[in-house]
Amino acid sequence: MRREPTGVQAWQHAVELGAQGRAAAARRVLATVVDDPRTAPAVVSLAHSTRASLLRQAGGHGVARIGDGRACLLAVDATAAASESEWLHAAWLDGLIGLAADNLGLGDFAASRRLLDRAAAHAAAQPRNDGADWRTAPRTALRLSWVRCEWGLYSGRMDVARAAAARSADLVAVVPSPRHRIKTALIGAAVAAADGDVEAAATAGRGVFVDAGEHGFLPLQWAAAALLAGVDGAPEYQSELGVLRDRLARRGMPFAPLSSDERHGR
Repeated sequence: MRREPTGVQAWQHAVELGAQGRAAAARRVLATVVDDPRTAPAVVSLAHSTRASLLRQAGGHGVARIGDGRACLLAVDATAAASESEWLHAAWLDGLIGLAADNLGLGDFAASRRLLDRAAAHAAAQPRNDGADWRTAPRTALRLSWVRCEWGLYSGRMDVARAAAARSADLVAVVPSPRHRIKTALIGAAVAAADGDVEAAATAGRGVFVDAGEHGFLPLQWAAAALLAGVDGAPEYQSELGVLRDRLARRGMPFAPLSSDERHGR
């Protein structure tokens, strides 16, 4: 059995806490990962990009760039044994993809696309490894596809969004993670909504809302409620937005992004 880099389990625990919306607890675990001198360089890098992801979820795209940049720098500068190389590649890609998402949130579509293209070129240049840990190349390939889809949605390039959503659906088949499966379905629902297929978007969104709730993935459930409030118009999803936002705030994510209706007090 291949040996994992030191600190991977703690980092994964932090990721799982973040997936539940337990941002404060996730930040505490990530701090211990970063501060522990035994933690492998790749995992320290991953911890920084995960911190940045939590900031980005709360709307802090500008601040998140610092963490994602740090993650890239650590992965590039690290000197590690060959056994850790796949983790270093994943860590560098995580930081780069995070930077693309940060710039997308700030409205810099050109910078975001350049970063996505750079990440894609780097990933394509790596030797194929069918036995790779799913948390390395398979996961980063899926993340890259997610952000590419979001870039297409936000920039109005529906051709890019549709292609990336289809690729995400293919890639998630080899990722044994319910959260990644549910988020991929949510992205597919968002593409359907942007395409004007309200019925498909509502059906997929309701599935995501239920699945995310069953697994305790509050941020994804909140996002599904926001989508459904927009495309379905059902009042129960409007009320769920406030309930879920309050629960997220109590878990240390007080700046959960608001839907357009909430921002305008509707």
